[in-house]
Amino acid sequence: MAFPSRGCITCKTRRIKCDSVHPLCGRCQKASRDCVWDQNQEAGLLFKDENAFAQGKPRRPWKSKVQEVSSFVPAKDKALQFWLDNYVFRDDEIPEFAREYNHYLIAHRDSAKHNSSLHLITSAFSHAVFSRVMQSGESIEEAEKLFAQSIESVQTEIRQLSQSNIDELLLTTMLMADYKNVMDREGWNRQNQDEVSLLNPDVTGSRIWKNAYHYDGATDLLRQRQQNRWTSNLLLDRTVRRRLIRVCILRGISVPEWIRDGAQFGEEGPVLILDSIMVRVAALRERSLCLFLPKSARFSTQPHPGDLAAEARSLDAALEVWSAALPEDWRFTTRSDSTPDFTFDGVIHVYATYGHAAIWCRYNAIRLIVNSIRNRALSVMAQCSSQMLSVAPEQDICLGKTTSLGTDLCRSIPVFFTSITVEGNPTGAMANDNIVHVNQEIKPKLATLLAWPLILAINTDNIPEFQKEWLKNKLKSIANTLGDAILDAAIEQNELMF
Repeated sequence: MAFPSRGCITCKTRRIKCDSVHPLCGRCQKASRDCVWDQNQEAGLLFKDENAFAQGKPRRPWKSKVQEVSSFVPAKDKALQFWLDNYVFRDDEIPEFAREYNHYLIAHRDSAKHNSSLHLITSAFSHAVFSRVMQSGESIEEAEKLFAQSIESVQTEIRQLSQSNIDELLLTTMLMADYKNVMDREGWNRQNQDEVSLLNPDVTGSRIWKNAYHYDGATDLLRQRQQNRWTSNLLLDRTVRRRLIRVCILRGISVPEWIRDGAQFGEEGPVLILDSIMVRVAALRERSLCLFLPKSARFSTQPHPGDLAAEARSLDAALEVWSAALPEDWRFTTRSDSTPDFTFDGVIHVYATYGHAAIWCRYNAIRLIVNSIRNRALSVMAQCSSQMLSVAPEQDICLGKTTSLGTDLCRSIPVFFTSITVEGNPTGAMANDNIVHVNQEIKPKLATLLAWPLILAINTDNIPEFQKEWLKNKLKSIANTLGDAILDAAIEQNELMF
């Protein structure tokens, strides 16, 4: 038996607490919404028998990974409801250390003014996603109109920045960045064609992130909060900061000083240690961009390849120590899979939660690019005949680690594409027994956890081609599921370099 809460369906759908006043709850009355109740609750029943098939009733039809919008949702809110149902994790689906900023969006949106930039950009973004996934021209037009309105609104609100509205503006700015990722493929292609110089290390491997002013805006808002000594919203700030660090690695820039210390944002345990390593990786990636320049364009003021190789070696060792020191509940088990067509080699890694799986995928991807930088630096050193023989053994070590890490990453992917029956359903838990069935489709909210590590992996030097192609196929499915135009273009253009 399932024992649901007594709240109305309208409040449950909006993921807000209901006072359960029947027939019109306080929330719906205040917001002038239709207060819709389950028929069993209207009859006074406090439970529902979910085993209808056992009573001779027809089986429920199979549902797509992408949930349809409930019929009672007003038409203007269907895009928003589609996004909430399919792209945003509930509290019980993902542990805190793996949450994205959008987890805290609706609570702030509900308390914001109706014409606020947060309201407008939330609607714009949900229409953008809906239009891409559902091929809706009407939603594209609505998204563009709402986004233009949100830009006007946020310009006014940013001039009135204060403790009371900084959370809303932080969420608005991050959503604007994600909106551009979904909608701005044409801008990416135009920029890519206009960028002709390969002598500028800032464009080598990071040209698609050049137009990242919304992320820069979010970074500046975190700085404003610190400088003005406003009370921190640690839960929100942590999720924003985590995303910004990953974007810095992609863009090939160092993490700004004021967000480098994860402890100031409440990070702790294994997450804090990995966090500090990622900050170092971002700095290494920025310094290593000079390795892409032709020899004639390198200058004495740029980092020496030997120093870059040594830093990469140190980071790889730190990452290895991190994984070895993890507590037992962070570790994975290895299982054979009954449907090898959807796995890399018939073996998969199973984790305690999807959050743990996501962190392990990031770990593998980070080590891949660290060893890629290390090998590239060694290759530059090998151009000097006197050092060719001395660096060869270390290059072989890098290649071996790259293959092993690629295999581990490939084995970690299928759990996100897997239908699993979970007993008890702890936070974001996976079944820790035999995998039941693997599908080609992936739930959008799970796809968000894989996009970053896979875009790193497929652009890593020296990863075996058969691993790269397998991962690229998975990433194409993810890009299609998310409706992310920038991600899709990055896969096709193959412009990133690590």
